[in-house]
Amino acid sequence: MGCCGGIGHIVFGYQRLLFDTIGGENKYEFTDGRIRICWRCKESTWLTWVEYDAWIEKHCAFRFLRSLEDLKTLPKLPKAEYRKGTKLFCRLCKCFVPAAARVPEKKCPLGKW
Repeated sequence: MGCCGGIGHIVFGYQRLLFDTIGGENKYEFTDGRIRICWRCKESTWLTWVEYDAWIEKHCAFRFLRSLEDLKTLPKLPKAEYRKGTKLFCRLCKCFVPAAARVPEKKCPLGKW
C-alpha cells in the first residue's frame, strides 16, 4: 500500500504486532501515540475480520489485489462504532491500525502522523 511504503513494510508491521502481542519489547516510541490519534479520527472504523473480508469480497476483490500499492483509490470502508470483537481500521487506507502504527514509513492519509 502506497502510504505504508509497500507490501514489505506491511508484513513488517504485522511481525512487529506479533512480537508485541507475545510479550516482546518491540514497540517504537511512536506506536501508542499513532493508535490514539487513529482511535479518535473520524475516518476510523471498527470491524471484525469477517466484516473486513466480506467488504473486500463484495466491493473489490480483484481491484483490491491489483491495488495493493494504493488502497486509498478504493471506496471507503463502512463506518462502524466499537463493539466487542471488532478491530480498528482506517476507512481511507484500509489498514489494520495496530499493525500500521508499527511501520516507521507509514504515513497517515490525513497527515495526522
